[in-house]
Amino acid sequence: MIKVVVLLRRSESWTRERFHRWWLEEHVPYAKKLPALRKYRVCLVTGSTTHEGKEPWDGIAELWFDNRAALDAAWSSEVGRIALAHSRESHADRLVLITEEHEPIG
Repeated sequence: MIKVVVLLRRSESWTRERFHRWWLEEHVPYAKKLPALRKYRVCLVTGSTTHEGKEPWDGIAELWFDNRAALDAAWSSEVGRIALAHSRESHADRLVLITEEHEPIG
C-alpha cells in the first residue's frame, strides 16, 4: 500500500479558519474523485506543544493507493490535475511524501 502524506502551510493572507473551511468544503470533493483512491484523511492543525501560534504546517492529508502505478495514474488523470491546481490556490508551501505503509500493530 502506498500512502501519500501532504503537509500544507496556508497563504499568509488566509486565516487558519478560512484555510480549514476551504479544505473541507472546497478541496475534499475534488480529492475524493481521484481514480483508485482507497482512503483519504485530512488532519487540520489546531495547535501544537512546541510552536503554539506559529505552527509550521496548517494541515496534513493522507491518501492511500494500492501501488505507485495507481498513484501516478491518479495524479496524471484529468481529475488529479484539477485537484492539484485547486490545491495551489490555498497554500504558501507544501511538502509531499510518498511512503510505503507498514502496519506492525493492526
